[in-house]
Amino acid sequence: MARIPVTLALGGGGARGAAHLGVIEALEQSGYEIKRIVGVSIGSVLGSMYALHADIDRVKSTVLEYLTSDKFQQTQRVLFGARKSNGDQAGGMFGWYDKIKSYMRGNRVFHRVATHPSMLPGVMLQDIYGNLVPDGNIEDTAIPLSIVALDLRTGDRVVLESGPLRIAAQASSAIPGIFPPVPHQGMQLCDIGTCNSLPAGVARNYQPRFVIGVDVSSPLTPIDGCESALDVLIRVNELGEAMCRQHARSLADLVIQPDVGSVKWYDFSQTDRLIEAGFTAGLAAMRRARLAA
Repeated sequence: MARIPVTLALGGGGARGAAHLGVIEALEQSGYEIKRIVGVSIGSVLGSMYALHADIDRVKSTVLEYLTSDKFQQTQRVLFGARKSNGDQAGGMFGWYDKIKSYMRGNRVFHRVATHPSMLPGVMLQDIYGNLVPDGNIEDTAIPLSIVALDLRTGDRVVLESGPLRIAAQASSAIPGIFPPVPHQGMQLCDIGTCNSLPAGVARNYQPRFVIGVDVSSPLTPIDGCESALDVLIRVNELGEAMCRQHARSLADLVIQPDVGSVKWYDFSQTDRLIEAGFTAGLAAMRRARLAA
């Protein structure tokens, strides 16, 4: 039987993005052929790894080996003094959230904000992508690939379809203010995920027109209130991103949302479980699609 061609839009969500790998595996097993990948943030990282050779087992093995390696753990300790996630305590690669709040209260972060391009050094992203993302060019991937980022200079959404994979993936994942923007071809590129975390709209520009979006965000939940200016800024950012994501979901023909919302987006200690959640959600979505056909 002929395989069903699709364009795959992989969204941002930090560590929860490991579920993308399970979804891709489920699509392969269900008779779908991924003809193009459009990725944002972690979706661009894992999407580029898969697009280069179209070998999902190879990608899963590489990701799991690196995230459990002594090198990755040492990088966390050197850069952040971070520990693995422990209950609700922030830890892992993105255990900076609680640190920022405490720094703000202690007035220590303002000097760095005023004099540095980011709160955390860009060398961390360079190290991670140097170990995960292949040293190749976007135009040379086995599956056509589009990586979405934001140019701070012009305010334009940028879709990268040529040039170094590592630079593009790093640019798409450089969280504004947290990691420094990535200079590339006269642009200052950063993660566009705060306002476009699911690139279904970009994916609609390509053939095939059938777009599958993979949403690895956590559900928006009510809070008791905002006690500080930082709390207000963070909450408004969350609300704006959720509104934009809801619109983006409407642009996909099928949205797969793995059950990963309980995992903190900085917690990389549950990669196996996240991949399995993506696989389960992918198979369930394919069954629903067949029943609706």
